[in-house]
Amino acid sequence: MKIRPVLQCDLRDIASIQSDCYSDHFIESKASFSAKLSAHSDSSFMALQGELAVGYVVALPWLFGSIPDLNGLEYSIPPNADGLYIHDIAVARAARKSGVAERLLNTLLESGRTKGYKQVFLVAVQGAASYWKRHGFEAVSAGVELRRRLSAYGEGATYMARPLWPNPSIEQTVGAKPPSAAHIKR
Repeated sequence: MKIRPVLQCDLRDIASIQSDCYSDHFIESKASFSAKLSAHSDSSFMALQGELAVGYVVALPWLFGSIPDLNGLEYSIPPNADGLYIHDIAVARAARKSGVAERLLNTLLESGRTKGYKQVFLVAVQGAASYWKRHGFEAVSAGVELRRRLSAYGEGATYMARPLWPNPSIEQTVGAKPPSAAHIKR
């Protein structure tokens, strides 16, 4: 398996994998993915088995405690972004249970560490919070504005975060300072 940066020419493959993974509510347009990649493509990766695209992760530098619009057409990276927001990670059904998701996630986490980010955060959908918890993410209490924005992601959407250190445990609330080494339970 090969992991490489996502390119604009991958939009057809992203759309195909996305439709294989999500209900219609979560399907985003090629134009939205293009806008995300135009805003920042350095933290998005594609997994290939041979020449076949089997998974991707799209992430953006963002501010902890906020989330970009779902299916938006314009994205501006906040100049004071303090972490990476994992917007989407998806693996084609035929490639599941082959380590693709873990390879994509590890590639993204290492990229975030080398760029100096302290944390990653995401919105878990479709009951995926337990998956993310196994990878060191913990649910974060959301304030009124974040809860309002989470509603676009469907019932049960959970805002989750983790520091970019191995096997962390964090305690935080949106609006609090980002996690530091003092927040990590050993």
